[in-house]
Amino acid sequence: MRKFLLLMMTLTIFLSFSACSGRNSREEEEAELDAVSSSMTGTLTKYTGSEISIETDEGQELSFEDCSSTEVECVNGIIPGNEVTLIYVGGIDGTDTSNVRVRRIITEEDNSSVMALAEKARDGISRSEDGTYSENEEEETEAGQDLPDSGVEVESTRQTAYVVSSVNVRADAQSGSEILGILDGGDSVTVTGICANGWYRVIYEGQTGYVWRDYLSL
Repeated sequence: MRKFLLLMMTLTIFLSFSACSGRNSREEEEAELDAVSSSMTGTLTKYTGSEISIETDEGQELSFEDCSSTEVECVNGIIPGNEVTLIYVGGIDGTDTSNVRVRRIITEEDNSSVMALAEKARDGISRSEDGTYSENEEEETEAGQDLPDSGVEVESTRQTAYVVSSVNVRADAQSGSEILGILDGGDSVTVTGICANGWYRVIYEGQTGYVWRDYLSL
C-alpha cells in the first residue's frame, strides 16, 4: 500500500511538472514572437477568417492568407472600412506576403452605428437619399420564422449578428443539410432564433437559414 501511494504521488508531481512546462513553453514562444513581430496599419477591404486584405496608409493593396489562427481584437465586430492594425511575423517583398503570418488583427472602431442602421432596417425603416428615415410601406417579411425540419426547439429572438469568418448557411439546424449559400467574414445577418442544439436561425436572402453559433458574434 505504501509503495502504491508513493507511486501515485510521483505520478502526480510528474504530470503537474509536464503541464507547467507546456504552459511555460507556450508563453516563451509567444514572447519570442512578440520580440520579432512587426506591425502595419491600413483600411480593411476584405476579411473571411482565413484571409484578410487591407489598403495600407501608403495606398498599397496587400492580402494575407495565413489567418486561420489569428486573434481578432475588436468592438462590435470587424467590417470592411475599419481602420486596422496587423501584428505579423515574416517579411513582405513588395506585394508578396507568402512568408507572412498574421498574429493579431486589431481595430478600435466601434461598429455600433452600423448595428443601429441594421436595427432601423429590421424595424421597417429605410433611409432616403437626403439622409432622413421613413417607414416602409411593405409588410414585414415572414422569413426567419420557420421551424427547423429536424424538430429542434427554437427560442425566438431578434438580433443583428456579425460573421466572424466565412460560413455556410444551411437549410436546417444540423450538419450535412442543404447549403443555401455562404456568408463572408464581416457580413451582418439578422438572427431570429437560438436553437437548442447550438445553431442560430437567420434570415438569408429572404428565406430562413441556419448558421453554427461559433461563426456569429452577437
